[in-house]
Amino acid sequence: MSSGTFMDLVQHEFMVRGSWRKLNRVRLSRSWCTAYFLIVAAAVVIVTTYLAARNDLELSSFWYMTLAFPYWIFFLGYGAIKREWSNDTYGWWLTLPIPRFRLIAAKWLGNCLKVWAAMIAIYIAFSAYVLVLAGAIDHYTYDMAVSFMITGINWLTVVAGLTPFIIAAGMLTICVMYSTAKPLTPLLWILFMGGFSIVYSNLNEYLLPESRLDTAGPATFFPYPWELPAIIIGSWAVAYALIRAVTYVMDKKLDL
Repeated sequence: MSSGTFMDLVQHEFMVRGSWRKLNRVRLSRSWCTAYFLIVAAAVVIVTTYLAARNDLELSSFWYMTLAFPYWIFFLGYGAIKREWSNDTYGWWLTLPIPRFRLIAAKWLGNCLKVWAAMIAIYIAFSAYVLVLAGAIDHYTYDMAVSFMITGINWLTVVAGLTPFIIAAGMLTICVMYSTAKPLTPLLWILFMGGFSIVYSNLNEYLLPESRLDTAGPATFFPYPWELPAIIIGSWAVAYALIRAVTYVMDKKLDL
């Protein structure tokens, strides 16, 4: 398979919005979806600006809103495979004249890119808004805005680094559910979701502690020990192993 074909698959996965059956049940045009999004965004801006004017808005609350990212990323990977069954397109997808590993890898990479693009967009939106607040409201300073932005870079860099592993974990969980190894599905849910919850609850204060969210003080870039980058790099190797496991299940163990 040529690299162009592979990138076409990646682009398709990056652009796809979800199950077309679910989208057809809720017949909303793109303009209406855009209108609803803009209304919600405007409401959020109005409320937060009102709180900021009263000096009741903690800038750190914006990054707390992103603490659910790892769970969203897991279900994004989970849904990437499930969508083929929901749309009844799994037969067409699996019979494409493309090596099964590349099919899976295209879905994995497309969703990783989707997550990273979303993170960049959210970071830019939050940073721009906080800079506007710093310029318009006296009790918010540009030093606070810079500290807020550095904190966001630190936190989102960690999440972005772990994204390949989390996407792969979600894909393996749903693949096993459609295979002859389906009885293992509850164990995978316990392993991944339970493990995420335990690790996340223990590391949350370490990765995004209140002391680092105090935007009144200076922030430093990536204030983590060397073990964290080592863990992130190690997770990429685990992600590759999980993608290989997904490929094996799709090749040998599917229950069709």
